[in-house]
Amino acid sequence: MRYLYIGEIAELLGVSKDTIRIYEEQGLICPERDENGFRRYTLADLDRLIPVKFYRENAFPMKDLKRLMVQKTRLSSLELLEEQIKAERLELLRHKRNVERLELARSYYRMESDHFELCTVENVYRVSEKREDYFDTVMDWFQAGKEDPDKIICYLNGEYDLAESLDRPQRCYLILKESEAVYLRRQDLMRGAKLLPGGPALRAVIHAERQFPERETLETACRWAENHGLKLLGNAHAHNLCMSEEDGQPRYALEVVLPLAGDPDTSGINS
Repeated sequence: MRYLYIGEIAELLGVSKDTIRIYEEQGLICPERDENGFRRYTLADLDRLIPVKFYRENAFPMKDLKRLMVQKTRLSSLELLEEQIKAERLELLRHKRNVERLELARSYYRMESDHFELCTVENVYRVSEKREDYFDTVMDWFQAGKEDPDKIICYLNGEYDLAESLDRPQRCYLILKESEAVYLRRQDLMRGAKLLPGGPALRAVIHAERQFPERETLETACRWAENHGLKLLGNAHAHNLCMSEEDGQPRYALEVVLPLAGDPDTSGINS
């Protein structure tokens, strides 16, 4: 009778010896012992290892593998396979959503302007309460992510009343960009939220050492608008796109938006 030892079996299957021992502990195989006590695997063991390798290569859970192999009828095995196929499809959807969210994050790192430009900004939605303290909005973000993983694409937005102090935002809350909700096919996240309509605005992606822009940044944008005859709506918005660390110091990429009143004549301004 031909047989193999544990090292040969492990190499044949492309797994460790410990994995082969686990298969034995789970009752998937029952090797013989030679006169020296060494395991030796017969053709019967190899036959049982064929479905073991097939299902393990296809991520079938070890805890259910023995159940599958000892089912008394093909129908009961079929039901178990249907359960696993359903679980794998859900996992596939989860991985697909992870890729989509990572693609959004990648787009943040590609944004860079460091100066204000005239543009048309998109609709966004306020999806949390207005807070006076940024800390409370951070807590809202974590709570939202616990409720629904897709809500982690929300931004922590600071709103400035340009008639008041520009040292810190007067209000903080979570916002959701319409295009990103659509990209994830989660338009339902906008349902019941407060629409903040898009339109003409001054916009810049700046880099800073804190979560919000310096006062001088907003003052510069206000002067630029005034010098070009542009009327601001009275509020400015800033939110963090991404964070990194350089020379041990945090660096934030901030999107800063100052909405404009009406539809200004911008001919020649950006040229």
